[in-house]
Amino acid sequence: MRGQRGFTLIELLVALGIVAVLVTLLYETFNAVLRSTQQTDEESELDQMARISMSIMANELKSAYWRPQGNPPGSTPFVFLGQDGLSATGSSDTLQFTALSHARVAEGMTDPLVSVLAYELVPVPETEMADLMHTEETNTLSLSENSLERYDLAERVVGLNFRYFDGKEWSDEWSAADRRKLPKAVEIQILMKDYTGRERRFITQTDIPLGRM
Repeated sequence: MRGQRGFTLIELLVALGIVAVLVTLLYETFNAVLRSTQQTDEESELDQMARISMSIMANELKSAYWRPQGNPPGSTPFVFLGQDGLSATGSSDTLQFTALSHARVAEGMTDPLVSVLAYELVPVPETEMADLMHTEETNTLSLSENSLERYDLAERVVGLNFRYFDGKEWSDEWSAADRRKLPKAVEIQILMKDYTGRERRFITQTDIPLGRM
């Protein structure tokens, strides 16, 4: 109809440009919120993995046992050996020790369970990270049965460090066979790499009850 005026091509292009900018801004905002939520979830997962791993190790260390008179022939070895180690990314300590578990009453057996536990880092191929490996060999003192269990405690680990307290000072290594006793306390440090590549350190300490006797 005469007198009516439509949009010009330039006006349409300007309108489309404004819409495109608004859509881009909305997309970037949504993407940023999504990345932030994902990063928060990943950090929470890493924190939880570290807390659970350190709680397991601390609780097991509280049951550490060593017998000064040595190991009778054919018996389960009593050991507490913490060795300092290094890897390409940092500390890679190992710890092996004997722990007494609760007594079991089954089929007339009341022998206490004896477990030889070990913690070590196992490198993950094609990465600079490792898995924190937990090994447990369980026997009864009568050697009537035994079992071996091995599983990952944590992933994305780049450093594992233990320190041992003798009541006066901390040491990076401990041999109960040489010192003739258990440490009074153990400090556990785990260095992990999050999904952004940032390293995060987790530290806890636990008393060794038999080491304080």
